[in-house]
Amino acid sequence: MLVKLPSPKTIPQQYLVAEELEQYLGNPLDPDHEFSFQKIVEFDEQEAYPHQAHQLLDEWNLNHYHIPVAYGGKLKSYEEFFALLRTVARRDLTTAISYGNTFLGAVPIWVGGTEQQKNQVAKIIKNRGKVSLAFHEKAHGSDFLATDVQAIKTEDGYRLDGEKWLFGNATVGSAVTVFAKTDVNGGPRGFSLFLLEKQALDRSSYSYLSKCKTLGIRGADCSGIRFHNCLIPSESLISPQGSALELSLKAFQLTRTVIPALALGSADTALRTTISFALSRKLYGDSIFAIPHTQKLLVDAFLDILICECVAIATSRAVHAATAQMRLWSAVVKYFVPTTIEKVIHNLSIVMGARYYLREGHHGGIFQKIVRDSAVVSMFHAGTYLNLSTIGAALQFQPTVDIDAQRYAEIESSLESIFALDQELPAFEPERLELFSRKRNDILQGMVVAINQLQSLQMKSEVNLEVITTLLSQANTILSEISTQQTVFKDMKRRYGRDLEKSPELFELAEKHCAVHTAAACLYMWLYNRKQLGEFFAQGEWLVLCLHKLMGLLHHSQQPLPTSYRENVATELQKLYEQNQLFSIVPLKLAPSKA
Repeated sequence: MLVKLPSPKTIPQQYLVAEELEQYLGNPLDPDHEFSFQKIVEFDEQEAYPHQAHQLLDEWNLNHYHIPVAYGGKLKSYEEFFALLRTVARRDLTTAISYGNTFLGAVPIWVGGTEQQKNQVAKIIKNRGKVSLAFHEKAHGSDFLATDVQAIKTEDGYRLDGEKWLFGNATVGSAVTVFAKTDVNGGPRGFSLFLLEKQALDRSSYSYLSKCKTLGIRGADCSGIRFHNCLIPSESLISPQGSALELSLKAFQLTRTVIPALALGSADTALRTTISFALSRKLYGDSIFAIPHTQKLLVDAFLDILICECVAIATSRAVHAATAQMRLWSAVVKYFVPTTIEKVIHNLSIVMGARYYLREGHHGGIFQKIVRDSAVVSMFHAGTYLNLSTIGAALQFQPTVDIDAQRYAEIESSLESIFALDQELPAFEPERLELFSRKRNDILQGMVVAINQLQSLQMKSEVNLEVITTLLSQANTILSEISTQQTVFKDMKRRYGRDLEKSPELFELAEKHCAVHTAAACLYMWLYNRKQLGEFFAQGEWLVLCLHKLMGLLHHSQQPLPTSYRENVATELQKLYEQNQLFSIVPLKLAPSKA
């Protein structure tokens, strides 16, 4: 018998502002709205920059969420900011990415800039200016240590020369954060970051590159900038000279954490558009939603969204609650979520059939735009290879799962702070960001805590016995997999020695680590919010299915699950669609249609 728990009266406090933005932006199916799918697709056809959409967001003061509260903005919680960006991405990735580029450009200043620079950037953003991030070069891509752009020290500042390529808002931005070489010999301490406000520069000392034609986000300002004898003042230097690499790696921990919101936003629209089609399309005397294979694809997509959401929300909260562990965790979420959502969208295109390929018609033709746009998220800012490389390098610092009583208590407290959505987060302290995990990983080591909690629940009648027994078995499998991966890594290190980081096996192990990390995050999310997020969430059948999927990625043989679990998830999926709620563990009410 399923245990019924009361549904919450309100969503967690930190999600109210995203629901407010959602209602303000209106229903994207209303064609006369500025943010409608129809107009978004029309702008994409014209490859037009979304100025009107930006203006709509500015009028709501979304730009203030790019600025920490300490500098007059509204950025208090990265969990809250994540939800806001996801709300925008639900409508249009071109707008979400181009608007979010200011966040990317400003983060290095929030992490390592001077007080003067922080106030300067806050003023620019409040005045609705955009900040760009210029790292890449055409010849070197993400190989920052090969950077050619040089900043040569002069008597009263620096002289900047060289070309930065393929970054967002290159021409429309008011300011740009530039990664440049300050030591002719290069090396880890040979590069620095600079904040340049364009209006303060000699206009003849820089020029723009032509806009790059792209497969997706066609209206985005993806271009570049060329500096030639560009004189900049000493005050432009962000942090001490030579600190750019360290500062960038710390700043990336924040940007990698937030970017998956883009993937989740697009996934909601892809699934919603597909369900709308599946319920209205009739074949063999019924809707195609009733066809078992179709329903399986839709349910699997929903489960993947819930999986990605659990690990993404946890990571956004960990920015505050487990800051020192973000180097690894941010790389995991940046790799896992976008690549998983790409597969989700591909599978949904199978259900859509010819409709997915059309640039008009069903929902304004938005699905084909999502297919093209979503591909950029996995490579955007830090691509798949870089994230897997970061994860692989971090595996040598992972602790064992054997913990003493003191460490057990520390992890128990940490997990509650990260995963309990009703707990207020501590203020973010950027100085706590680290480049290494220092033999600590609360998510992996916490599996011992989770198993003890599951055993305790097994003795009570709060959860269906079949569900809790299965979860306990799955948790033990996760714990065993963690130990197995650590043993495999030690063996690989012995075999490859210094060449380990070049080994394809290390990248495969990094992918498996992501699956285990994500499985643990899903389990903790359920354990710490079981009584707050409603009956469907509390029953845990969705979680059993999610962990089953994740263990499948690790090629574990598993027993078949009751068909009722998938049927109940399908019922919840249709219910969320019909009640116009976000496909989420925190189902926000979406903007109603005027029709």
